[in-house]
Amino acid sequence: MQIDQTQFLAEVEARLARMFSANKCGYRTPAVERHRLEGFMQAGVFLGLSNNRELAELMEESHLAVFGKSIGDRQQERALNWGYEQVDYSAFEEPAITRKSRSR
Repeated sequence: MQIDQTQFLAEVEARLARMFSANKCGYRTPAVERHRLEGFMQAGVFLGLSNNRELAELMEESHLAVFGKSIGDRQQERALNWGYEQVDYSAFEEPAITRKSRSR
């Protein structure tokens, strides 16, 4: 079976869409699946079916289609939201045995 560039890029796009859609629904893509996709993409580069620039553009387009924003915009947004999830752990600075004996 001979695979051409169009078939290869369609398969990459489908895999990216599945991964981004699952991520959008709250499912973290297992590392093995991400690495498998990266390897598939690199195999396409090696076989001359695509190049890194074209694949990066396809990834950006797929991400935009699923999330409605670029990868960079989403990373910045997530970095900004991280600060809102700060938890005050000061109550745990004292050893648990001391806290337990005081609460009795």
